[in-house]
Amino acid sequence: MVNQMIKYKDFAPRITERGPFGGPSEYESFSEVVSAVNQWIESTTIQVINVETVVLTDQIEGTSDDDHGVTTSNAFYPVMISQGLAINCFQCVRVWYKK
Repeated sequence: MVNQMIKYKDFAPRITERGPFGGPSEYESFSEVVSAVNQWIESTTIQVINVETVVLTDQIEGTSDDDHGVTTSNAFYPVMISQGLAINCFQCVRVWYKK
């Protein structure tokens, strides 16, 4: 029997339009993210264990295929930390699976 390791993949809203100085200005809606998750699940041979929403900061790397990055959407949460510095957090979908 082959040892199946549990893995996960995060899906965050993609930038749909660039703003001034190349920064993001518009993003996918959360329902578009969910649609992308469903398409990915249908196109792979994985065994889905769990699907959950998670809030991630903009300080992490995007997914390995570069299709999704940690950006913002209508599910945007600014979080204040000490010294008054804001860190942006975003609602994402995490899929736990076995291959």
